[in-house]
Amino acid sequence: MPTESASLLPAGASAVERAYTHVADLIISGSLPASSFLTEGEIAGALSLSRTPVREAFLALEARGLIRLFPKKGAVVTALDEAETAELLQVRIMLETTAVRLLGEREGGTGAVDADLAALIEIQADAAASGDLLTFARADHRFHSRIVDENRNRVIDGFYAQLGPRLERLTHRVASRDPRNLARLLAEHRTLAGHVSSGDTAAYDRALREHVEAGHFSTRVA
Repeated sequence: MPTESASLLPAGASAVERAYTHVADLIISGSLPASSFLTEGEIAGALSLSRTPVREAFLALEARGLIRLFPKKGAVVTALDEAETAELLQVRIMLETTAVRLLGEREGGTGAVDADLAALIEIQADAAASGDLLTFARADHRFHSRIVDENRNRVIDGFYAQLGPRLERLTHRVASRDPRNLARLLAEHRTLAGHVSSGDTAAYDRALREHVEAGHFSTRVA
């Protein structure tokens, strides 16, 4: 099985974080495809860790929907079917459009959000130019997550963070399917950022639905 992780962990990352990031990166990037079987012993050996932090990492991976655990046997990488894809993206649409509406109703403007979105678009542009699809997918989720943050609701923040790895996996799949999708996703993010800045909630909602549908579906997301 692959042993290299594409993410750069901060110095001092815990053993659990190392194991979690290693396996998550492999799943999100497709290096470990759906139905792949993995064990604590394999991951522990690949990373020179004991099984205890790997066991904790596996629990976190299962909580985020990337693997399914089979006690005393191992874990299987989950599949992303069309129904789950639709459900994940419906949640994204609901949370983002609400956040943009709330942002538009607040005093003080959108300067901080605008700057953050512009920086994330630049990260994606650099990742697209270098062919780093994992960084591209992670920045894509951070772009959408930054907008969801404007709900200013800790329950929503926690819930959306749990969905993050599966949403990153969806984006990576779209990006790897056709290199032309990278330029399209970037252009659509610039359009979305423009609607946030102008406070045009209706235009944002339309553009977000088109963004979701063009990338993942041939039929409309309700």
